[in-house]
Amino acid sequence: MNAPRTLILAIALLLAGLLPTTVAASADAGGEPASPEEVVNEVVTEALQTIAEERETLATDRAAGVELFNDQVLPWVDTDLMARFAMGPAARQADPAEIERLRAALTNRVANLYAGALQRYAEEAADFAEEGEVSLRTVSEDDKRAIVSARVRGPHVDDLTLRIQLYKRDDRWRVFDIETSGVSILLVFRDALQAASHGGDVDAMIAALEAGSVNVEEAWEEETGDAADAADS
Repeated sequence: MNAPRTLILAIALLLAGLLPTTVAASADAGGEPASPEEVVNEVVTEALQTIAEERETLATDRAAGVELFNDQVLPWVDTDLMARFAMGPAARQADPAEIERLRAALTNRVANLYAGALQRYAEEAADFAEEGEVSLRTVSEDDKRAIVSARVRGPHVDDLTLRIQLYKRDDRWRVFDIETSGVSILLVFRDALQAASHGGDVDAMIAALEAGSVNVEEAWEEETGDAADAADS
């Protein structure tokens, strides 16, 4: 059975939190994951353990999902790069304080999307933890950017490939985008933000994020539906 697009979005939002890892973790001398694959593996392992241990709490308590995101996922996400990209042309005129305000609002919105995905798909996450499979492969890597492919198979998803993009900042690899079926979640987020703020200034974007009117789920359904239609034609 093919996964519904909303479940695919949930998997993407969870970075790989639903996915059991098949990659042996290794770290540098300081205990930090050293390669892009190891960063993805770190997120997978930590989130998976928490989901398995706290599935009932995560299914009913959004605050617990936000806490999981902030503690275990956020350190491995480049929210600064995400914010600049989501702002579009406005980023060129924005000052550092404006970018920081939008970054904070964007981070909070992503955390709530993550927690909401955990609430909605708690059982599916648990199924993946017990029975799913994923293989990680580095597609490309240079000094600053890398792409890691995650091929996923298991309950509720027959065969899904995620392309996880990472950027190296301050000697640490961080995730900034995930793509599946040719659709980038960061592009979807940018388009939803621009639509919700009517292509407005930074204040309008922050207001839209804080009001929860940036409808990433609906935009994702439209984009992935168009991609599926194009593939079938």
